Amino acid sequence: TVANEYVANSLKTAARMRPDAKFVLVSVPGIYAAEIVHEALELGKHVILYSDNVSIEEEIDLKQRASQKGLMMMGADCGTVMINGVGLGFANRVRPGKIGLIGASGTGLQSIMTHIHNLGGGVSHAIGTGGRDLQMDVGAITTIQGLNLLSRDPGTKVIVMVSKPPSPEVTSRLLSSIRRIGKP
Repeated sequence: TVANEYVANSLKTAARMRPDAKFVLVSVPGIYAAEIVHEALELGKHVILYSDNVSIEEEIDLKQRASQKGLMMMGADCGTVMINGVGLGFANRVRPGKIGLIGASGTGLQSIMTHIHNLGGGVSHAIGTGGRDLQMDVGAITTIQGLNLLSRDPGTKVIVMVSKPPSPEVTSRLLSSIRRIGKP
């Protein structure tokens, strides 16, 4: 116990204790990560998978499973996320605003967030995708979910994407999605 409070010893117990929690941040050795992410998705939680050393096959399976459930699986190796002004993982404290970010590079997301802040602007959300999201095998599953989320968010007026070089097939798919959004 911590200060006479019960500390959950399982994800299921934690979810019962905090049914209002929408996100689970997973940071365990990669060989154990998929099992925990599966459990979080079954509990109806969005996942930030901080762990690295998750196989690309597991990442694809987890992202597809999350998408089918209307959930996001950010990662693997996702270190930066900010939702409604709350930083999860490594995130800088920046003022709230109208600029939404999506990134396959946590360092890139953090850099852009701080530049926006230093220039007087603010950030609505910063969605990390994990560095492999833009590879052909993964197919930008989380990036496209993030674009769709930010396109529907009335507080987001501008969307910024930061990435490592995507595969040509993914580039084509992303450009098609971006054109449909209707936000700069």
